[in-house]
Amino acid sequence: MAIGILLTLLAVGIALKSPQVKGYLGEMGIRFALRGLGKENIEILNDITLQNGNKTAQIDHIVIGRNGIFVIETKNYQGWIFGSEKNAKWTQTIYKSKRQFQNPIHQNYGHIKTLEQYLPDYVQPIVSIVAFTNSGTLKKIDVTSDHIHVVQTDGVVPVIKSYTEERFSQRKVHEIADQIRTFSLRGRTVKQQHVATIQADQQQKAKDMSQGICPKCGQPLVARTGKRGSFTGCSAFPKCRFTAA
Repeated sequence: MAIGILLTLLAVGIALKSPQVKGYLGEMGIRFALRGLGKENIEILNDITLQNGNKTAQIDHIVIGRNGIFVIETKNYQGWIFGSEKNAKWTQTIYKSKRQFQNPIHQNYGHIKTLEQYLPDYVQPIVSIVAFTNSGTLKKIDVTSDHIHVVQTDGVVPVIKSYTEERFSQRKVHEIADQIRTFSLRGRTVKQQHVATIQADQQQKAKDMSQGICPKCGQPLVARTGKRGSFTGCSAFPKCRFTAA
């Protein structure tokens, strides 16, 4: 009996550390937080997958309100988080251990550009929100662009509410949500294809960088010197602002 309980607890502990489960828990936390927006004049879409050419974009959350459209990318990381809007990679630090991960602002930018293809009549900027769960700490985040926000779970609703200008009628809010639902892909096969696409993209980016090619625009990478020291960046700067972490 005791051994069975111990094995069950061990299995649960291992599961909670898996990226899939951590991602799911992070998304559930955002869904709960979004309840603070109420139900009037607002549509909240969760886990939306849209076709983008021969690829797919999986969007964690889309909020459509009378004050605009907000695309939310959820991240569940512990420790200290460091990152800049322009860097290709961000850093997670837990004690003396450091781990790099894809810039979530760039990731969400791709989601927004895909969404814009399905909303050709929408001319206002779509607001990008990257939401880290409260299990981590945003230690140093450098963001200068308007309509881009990096916050923790409890900061998502305040950001959305800070946009007070009315852009849509109540009817338009529901029309936009229905339009997105119409094009949303569903099913387990879609999710598997999305994961395979991401893995292929990451492999191609790594290959490009190893050959000295900018994975963003295809121009050569060159050594540069900035205020914080030397780094590798795109030779097409300022048109392309890609930098290697």
